[in-house]
Amino acid sequence: MNKKNQIFAEIDQSLKKFKFKIRGKVKFHEVDSYGIVHNLQYFYWLEWARIEYLRKVLGKENEKISLFDFPVISAHNEIDYFNTAGFDDAYEVFTRISFIKNSSFGFENIIRLESGLLLAKASAVLVQVDIKTRQPERISAQYRELIRKYEGEDIMFLD
Repeated sequence: MNKKNQIFAEIDQSLKKFKFKIRGKVKFHEVDSYGIVHNLQYFYWLEWARIEYLRKVLGKENEKISLFDFPVISAHNEIDYFNTAGFDDAYEVFTRISFIKNSSFGFENIIRLESGLLLAKASAVLVQVDIKTRQPERISAQYRELIRKYEGEDIMFLD
């Protein structure tokens, strides 16, 4: 098995850990002059997926979510692109939290077309902050427990 096929097999195998996904369709304004999704658009999809994930885990699926509910900021983002998507393609964004530290936690994402074609693999680290000081603060026991219940055995606590 070549390296690329091995990476795809590992990513496909890791999908078993993901309990959350959202679906979307590529909009006209998301494609570039070549007719493919512009690389920056994937970050918007990832942010949307993280917000919907947190809404689900925090039990606020039918409510507006507020910065004050769980004040976090991005500390790190990375993405690997594997294939392209075009206008009107249906896609899925799989999302999970893989670890929680004192004030930070890590998201993992896999984006693929509904046909199964892998588009991208991404990760992000977010930090909970005090709204007034904008300094990191410990993630509360309540949020840790909600995330642990949702993710089950597939999450690491590293603090």
